[in-house]
Amino acid sequence: MEFTQSLQDTRTFILETLIHHEKHLATQMYAFADDMVRSGVKDSKEIISRWEKYKPNIRDYSIAPL
Repeated sequence: MEFTQSLQDTRTFILETLIHHEKHLATQMYAFADDMVRSGVKDSKEIISRWEKYKPNIRDYSIAPL
């Protein structure tokens, strides 16, 4: 995936959406955000829906310091 400012902005938006939803940052959110960018997902409700399906499959869920 080639870096563009638009993709970086989308990744940041996804991470912010997840942080607001979870009230913390988990290190696994970075990989999830990258997957959502590659999939073209930009809708907050869709991001949260997919995150809730993804989250139970995460091993060693770890909260990152903000």
